[in-house]
Amino acid sequence: MDTSNGVALIAPVHTIDLSLQPEDRYKALALAYADELRGLTTLFNALLGDLGLSQRSHGPINLFARMFLRGLNSPVETAELRGIAQVTGVPMYLLVSFNVVLDCLMGCTSGAVKTLEKGEPWSKTRMLHFRTLDWSMDPLRRILVRLEFVRSRSATPGQILARSVTYVGFIGVLTGVREDLSVSLNFRPLHNATRRRDHMRFYLHHLLVLLGYRQSIAGILREYIIPEDPKNEHAKRLEDIMEEVIPRPTTAAYLTFCDGVSTVVLEKDYGTAVMRYSDTFIGVTNNDQDDDDPRLRKDNAILEQISVKDSGFKIGMEALVEESRDRLDAIAIRWRGHVRKAKRQAKKDGKDASTVERNLTVTTDEVIEWLSAYPTTNEQTHFATIMDPMSGQVVWTRVYPPPLE
Repeated sequence: MDTSNGVALIAPVHTIDLSLQPEDRYKALALAYADELRGLTTLFNALLGDLGLSQRSHGPINLFARMFLRGLNSPVETAELRGIAQVTGVPMYLLVSFNVVLDCLMGCTSGAVKTLEKGEPWSKTRMLHFRTLDWSMDPLRRILVRLEFVRSRSATPGQILARSVTYVGFIGVLTGVREDLSVSLNFRPLHNATRRRDHMRFYLHHLLVLLGYRQSIAGILREYIIPEDPKNEHAKRLEDIMEEVIPRPTTAAYLTFCDGVSTVVLEKDYGTAVMRYSDTFIGVTNNDQDDDDPRLRKDNAILEQISVKDSGFKIGMEALVEESRDRLDAIAIRWRGHVRKAKRQAKKDGKDASTVERNLTVTTDEVIEWLSAYPTTNEQTHFATIMDPMSGQVVWTRVYPPPLE
């Protein structure tokens, strides 16, 4: 994919056939991007640096990873990675690492807004799920793709079951949609543990995911968008997903689920979550909702616990959280301005302004404009996308090249 001209592009579309044996599903895609995937060794060490680990530790960590990172928790996903390793020559431990740590250090904006196109009846209203993904790893921009999942050996071989925007070699779901459900995952730079025992339990979970004894958060989301069982023809209801996901042990993350009628955002911790709901507008970046009040900001307390030795990592986290607030404010302010304008008009017309927001909509073009504006989309944005869970479609996607020097 050529991104040398500095212009945002549409992500290349590839098909993944779920009727194939797991080890064969991603081979053609991986072969097409083999040269780019072979650069994962360099990226792995760069990620270790971003995590605050000194260069001296990279060698021992690579050795440990080579010895112990043999697969993912799911045998199907492990087989898919083995197929990628076979055709690219990329060591299995690097593919495993890529799949379990990719949700670290990503700046993201996710959310949803009620939309209605001009001239359409009210019955056509739907919430569109918007999402950007920001990261400093510029080489990954070259392996961004849009995947469409089919089952060629089924009664409907041409039917697209699900879609995702992702990186080649990553087989979980960070951003995906099927009919009646869309999901996205944002990095959460803090967790709620206050006791040493809780901290140990949280980090033990990370280790168990790395070693393949527990499922990664992206693997859990994959189950809802790309079910392995062909009998799971219909997406689960948001209520059922919440019952399953909230108590499930996971890493800390922000999870957005939308069914086209309403949207839920989870501030997910190890075995708990704070849930927010909306059927008009909702957004999340990389800070908890109560962080908007300086008196309640948990992230400040967490960051103070990071030692001076890790000051570079701490500074990076502080910058990420601060930029996160700016990104969320930029898009939320547009919605609030839209609401204020509608309320003023309602008062002029002698109508009840208190019910305005409930019936307020924007167009798809307006959502694109909001999402594309700085700083929601910025120099570190890899891609932006809008999904329509009612139809199971990716409505709009743009992939951004590295910023020009």
